Amino acid sequence: MPNKTYVLGHIDRIENRHKNNPSAQLNSKWRIASNQDLFDDLDTGGNLTELQVNKIDGFIAQVKQTGGKNIK
Repeated sequence: MPNKTYVLGHIDRIENRHKNNPSAQLNSKWRIASNQDLFDDLDTGGNLTELQVNKIDGFIAQVKQTGGKNIK
């Protein structure tokens, strides 16, 4: 449950609090990717490739579709 709360919290930040702050949105996306081990090659400095951003966006869409059942 802690991971689910953490991930859902960052999704809420992306969609609400960070709505007009692309840098903060990317930070939350990086944190989701890190928490969920989405990539073997995740940059420890917080940088994301365009491909990684797209995959994270897909993960977020799945979270919304499944009610978070895909969260580890």
